[in-house]
Amino acid sequence: MYRSILQVAILVLLSVCAQAQTLRFTVLEKESRQPVELVYVNVYELPNNAIQNTVQTDVMGLAELPLNKYPCKIEIVSQGYERYEKEFISAPLNTSITIVLGKKYSLLDEVVVTGVSEPVRMKDALSSYKVITRAMIDAQGAVTLNEALKNQLNMTVGNDGILGSTLRMQNMGGEKIKVLIDGMPVNGRENGNINLAQINMNNVERIEVIQGPMSVVYGTDALGGVINVITKKEHKKIGGRINTYYESVGRYNVDGAFTYKLKEKHQFTLGGGRNFFQGYQSLDTPMTANGQTARIERSYYFKPNEQYIANLAYGYSAKSGFKLNVASDFLKEKVINKGGMHVFNAFEAEAFDEYYYTTRSINRLSAEGKVGKTGKWQSQNSYAVYYRIKTKWNTDLVTMNRELTEGKGDQDTSLFQTYTFRGNYSNKWGRLSYTAGYDVNLDFARSLKIQHGDLKMIQDYALFGNASYGLIKDKLTLQGGLRAAYNTTYRPPVIPSVNLLYTPISRLQLRASYSKGYRAPGLKEMYLSFIDNNHEILGNINLRPEESNHGQLSASYQFYEKGSDYLQLVATGFYNDVKNGIVLVPTRPWDSTSIEYAYKNFSHQSNAIGNLQLDGRLYGLHFVLGYAYNYTFEEKGNYKAFGAIELNGSLQYAVPKTGINLNLFYKYTGSQPALITNIEGTVTYTGNQKAFGICDASIEKKFVNNKLQIIAGIKNVMDVRNRRVTGIPMSNGAHGNGSTGFFIPRSFFTSLHLIID
Repeated sequence: MYRSILQVAILVLLSVCAQAQTLRFTVLEKESRQPVELVYVNVYELPNNAIQNTVQTDVMGLAELPLNKYPCKIEIVSQGYERYEKEFISAPLNTSITIVLGKKYSLLDEVVVTGVSEPVRMKDALSSYKVITRAMIDAQGAVTLNEALKNQLNMTVGNDGILGSTLRMQNMGGEKIKVLIDGMPVNGRENGNINLAQINMNNVERIEVIQGPMSVVYGTDALGGVINVITKKEHKKIGGRINTYYESVGRYNVDGAFTYKLKEKHQFTLGGGRNFFQGYQSLDTPMTANGQTARIERSYYFKPNEQYIANLAYGYSAKSGFKLNVASDFLKEKVINKGGMHVFNAFEAEAFDEYYYTTRSINRLSAEGKVGKTGKWQSQNSYAVYYRIKTKWNTDLVTMNRELTEGKGDQDTSLFQTYTFRGNYSNKWGRLSYTAGYDVNLDFARSLKIQHGDLKMIQDYALFGNASYGLIKDKLTLQGGLRAAYNTTYRPPVIPSVNLLYTPISRLQLRASYSKGYRAPGLKEMYLSFIDNNHEILGNINLRPEESNHGQLSASYQFYEKGSDYLQLVATGFYNDVKNGIVLVPTRPWDSTSIEYAYKNFSHQSNAIGNLQLDGRLYGLHFVLGYAYNYTFEEKGNYKAFGAIELNGSLQYAVPKTGINLNLFYKYTGSQPALITNIEGTVTYTGNQKAFGICDASIEKKFVNNKLQIIAGIKNVMDVRNRRVTGIPMSNGAHGNGSTGFFIPRSFFTSLHLIID
């Protein structure tokens, strides 16, 4: 009898517990397996579909809620992710459930963070963005930033044998483009450009690109646009990854990382690797000595280089919404420039060899938290170091002994240090959203190429603010921005911007914006004193800042959207007008043999660009097709007006039931007047660059529960070796590009990505 009573009591107790059972959900993003914050978890009573409860996931992707009645339906929804639904007829046996959400493929559903106070969907952003995802980086076989950007419209990625990868965006030089890592600036410009080949993709989550000025938020150097490289933020209890890469032209790369979470709040990540390129020699170099002709194979157009990389990160997350992140990225690179033989006979052979050693260190500290129900504050701080050593040796190729040369400019050491302190506070009041912040940049430089070798500095202190107001709720939003700054060298003007977003229907977004741009001369442009046997380049302390006006119109329309399938068209128009452009000009133009140059405010450039992009996903085929027309207006006394077209496309097909993805990438650059930039910085439009197209292809598949990914592919499928340029005289400078630009020939690559849990 007592046993029966006990059994009944246990059944009743279990029934009560089941009726009041609490479920614990963990919501992860499908590809990265990272937690998804602020996801709505809704509980509906069946069959009348009345809502019982609603909660949101925290920063760890966790949500807890009681299930009081059965049957019920769980619905998990978040912007930019596919919807998840599940019905429960009775209490589940497992009270902890992990839900994996796949991202919608529509690019407008990607969430962006560059230049905004809080993450926002591209579809709802007031500026036009381009997002290059991790999946796209892997499919291209991109190891460094220049390789990830090479197929984008309105971007021209070049290569300088000594200074590395260069970039032009919307026909504006690299000195006008701000390159960021997690929102913090990368320093160390050579000839105005950040060497994009020194920014590795091993720990990158995605890349966000804004074409057009962001001077209100990011100040100088953001006149032409912003590229923000966003690193991975791990959330695993314990895990790691190993990546390897091989390319048939002599690239051998390996890297790895380990992560560990302590007490659900502290995340530690440590990674490192090595990239090696044996160099590629486009042409044999003929040489004549004592009446004899020999073919010298020491000099490489694409220089051999070796990189060692390391990164570490610490993250702290509290349930209150407070986050703290510390991160550091380190690179050490060696580039070898072997010269031709200056002594060559039957008894002796000697050559000049140059070695370039670069050290980069970008250290970041950021924190954020909430104030009240809608307020949010952010603090971002960084210390970036760029250290470069050049040595030149006279090498005896018989004995292999070598000596340092003593010529002017043969040896050099440069040190650039940048301190950045940024912070902002944002809040909402009805339809009004506002952000107010500060931005402090302190630049220091010391180099043998700077006048007198003294320490030079520029300090910039700025306040900025943005305010947006919903003129028509969920349909029409107007935003205005201002930046006021104090500079220790220049008097920057107040910089305004205006943005308008109109959404007449849910599938159509119309944008219009006006921005003023501003760029103060850099330390090198002001104080450079680079004098050797081939160069005599001087800075100019009387330079005026570059100022510009920019307009932009865009429209995006989603024709179709169902589940993961969609089809959309994006049309964008840009207008840029840049005054007081800073370039190097010859100080003795009447003397064709002169090597004397100086920085001056010389150019005025204005252009208009029209873009069309169609992208979609249907039946497993994801495609992006783009067209751009760039019209550069005439500048009297310099060049005539001209137009140029670009086409790009990517096709990615998921073969049903096989787990195999096929990828194809193509970019066509139309014929146009050739833009010639040599190491001295001289820019001219001379001659004609013939049209060319570059195509890459790859195949990928995942194994072992998606933990092992193998990608194999071909780069430069059509084996384009050079950009044919006619009618251009050779540059006077020793480092001039001459009349032809080279590409690495067709190559085969394979990469392996292993995730360890």
